Amino acid sequence: MEVFNMNFKRILAGVMAGATAISLAACSNSGNGGFDSTATSDTSSTGTTIDDEKENPVSVGDISLNAGEDVEPAELQYLGCYDITTAGDVKPAYKYFSENYGCTIKCTIVGSLQILEKLTTAISSGESPDLVDYADNTFPLIMSKNMYTPLDEYMDLSAPQWSGLEQYINKYKWNGKNYYYPWAYNVSPYFLIYNRGVFEQIGLEDPKELYDEGKWTWDAMTDVIRKFIDSDNDGNRTGLYGATEYTAQAIIDSTGVPLIEIGEDGKLVSNFSNASVDRAATFMQSLKSEGLAKFQEGVINVDEDPIISGTAAFQGMGEWIITNYARKMTKDDSLDIFFVPFPRDSQADEYYYSMSAFGYLVPAGSKYAKQASVFINCCRLSNTDEDLKATTKASIMKNKKYTDEQYDFLYSFKEINNFHAVVDEPYGLDETTGQIIKDILGNTLFDLQSETYAGQSWTQMREANIGSINKQIEYYNGLITSGNS
Repeated sequence: MEVFNMNFKRILAGVMAGATAISLAACSNSGNGGFDSTATSDTSSTGTTIDDEKENPVSVGDISLNAGEDVEPAELQYLGCYDITTAGDVKPAYKYFSENYGCTIKCTIVGSLQILEKLTTAISSGESPDLVDYADNTFPLIMSKNMYTPLDEYMDLSAPQWSGLEQYINKYKWNGKNYYYPWAYNVSPYFLIYNRGVFEQIGLEDPKELYDEGKWTWDAMTDVIRKFIDSDNDGNRTGLYGATEYTAQAIIDSTGVPLIEIGEDGKLVSNFSNASVDRAATFMQSLKSEGLAKFQEGVINVDEDPIISGTAAFQGMGEWIITNYARKMTKDDSLDIFFVPFPRDSQADEYYYSMSAFGYLVPAGSKYAKQASVFINCCRLSNTDEDLKATTKASIMKNKKYTDEQYDFLYSFKEINNFHAVVDEPYGLDETTGQIIKDILGNTLFDLQSETYAGQSWTQMREANIGSINKQIEYYNGLITSGNS
């Protein structure tokens, strides 16, 4: 990745760190948006981290699930961003898997940017892991390299835990085979986080109340940011900052049109020249030009102080950072940090939300694909089986320290069938093209002082790169010989 100046470097470094932590979600959170990760992009350790039975004991002895037929006991190898044996939202599923199927999991923890390299080395040496995180470049880049095991023979889409999800699972088919069964689904994997206490002091309308009343729109957000900035006579307050490209993507997806969609035939479709995408880009450029989307001096996207101190209106970031704020609130009763999804596009026919899915894939060469599939089923059942779901909630609350209000609102966005979800996979073409798309998005919404894109409009950046983007899309479409039907 090319970095052009120190300010841009710090911003992008923060993006990478934030994206890694989120991505359990992707490495995209614990769930491309509900995930529990503490790994950074340069973290690497073999084996599980210290167990947290004292702080977060979990009991699954009274729970009975149908996660698949009995399997031979085995020690599975996991490659990814976090310890899936202790993470609050996965631990109950792991405990059930371990106690009822006689299997354990050994974790090798790496940053999301290291997964492809580590996986390639492991497969080529005949030491394939059995589980690996989904990451930004999983689809279509890694999937096209035949580095995963198809799971059709092990998984049953008619099982209750997968009810209503077939259309989303099939989006990730490759040449007619299912390799990826996401167990966690996040509608609104990125939120606008704000200091509700400061909003109340200023006398601003609560964005959460505007959302509940169906009034949370692009215009409403713009109005709130203007009023927030104008409330400070010294000019020290700013508007929106955060994960640059993901914030921009969320705004585009609110039109109902993804940047890159997966067609019914399994092929990729570019919407970079779509009129709705252009309209979203124009809106973002207006936020930038008016100074409503702006980083404070020395601040990167993962910095929490602007929200804690009340000097920034919103931080666009994945749910992983909400955990940090929740933990701070347990130590400071005066803090009231909350969040809302990205606003609705008033010109769209519905309220559309970005969707992020998270789960594990089974690498090619795995010796324990059947056992790994049972574990994936256990993870999904932690979202659907009432008993395991309750145990998982208790684990999450102890681990992440959410308030009841935060948990209830946050986890309402896991019920994907209650929303108009947009599947958008713009970063997985290859490393170079993915970074180009991230740079275009980030520079559309924020002044990142890039030597390549400084002063350029969305249209100029798009037209300069659309040829290479389309070339990559055509390449992958040429590899698809069997559709998704």
